[in-house]
Amino acid sequence: MSQARAERTRRRLLRAAAQEFAAVGYSGARLTDVVDRIGMTKGALYGHFASKQALATAVRDEAARRWATLRTDVEGTCPDALGRLRALAERLVHCMERDPHFRAAIRFAFDGRPGPGERDLLTAVAAHVTALVQQAEDDGQMALALPSRTFADLLVATVFAGEQSGSDRRTRLSGLWDLLGHTR
Repeated sequence: MSQARAERTRRRLLRAAAQEFAAVGYSGARLTDVVDRIGMTKGALYGHFASKQALATAVRDEAARRWATLRTDVEGTCPDALGRLRALAERLVHCMERDPHFRAAIRFAFDGRPGPGERDLLTAVAAHVTALVQQAEDDGQMALALPSRTFADLLVATVFAGEQSGSDRRTRLSGLWDLLGHTR
């Protein structure tokens, strides 16, 4: 098998696994269902991933890579913290709609299997959102009627909680922005 073909197969397996983990969680995921999603065999899967745990780790790693890219992209979009916070929230909603790796990593966290350190996507996102909220408040870009940590937690919950459509998440985000006091 050529290196390019092997990499394509690995990416397809990883995406199928992310879809399965996002849908049913780590405990509910079966490797048979992962390979059935893309018409492959377990042998093909085991040629790339030694175990279900290795597959989950690879999904977490891919989500962490995508999170790092998203953060970097958002940092360049706006000079102020509130603008970056809003852009980040919109991008996170988009990830929850379209990116199974991201959804799987969040599902792992909600299921009590967040992963170590930088692979704990939910904790990493929450910490970054909290820092942006605090920075925006410190810069006078928003005045909150509640503690900044509480607002950050509400924003993270709005983006990640439950089975929602993108439009539902965006509607809830709009309501959350309404909680802000004055903005410049």
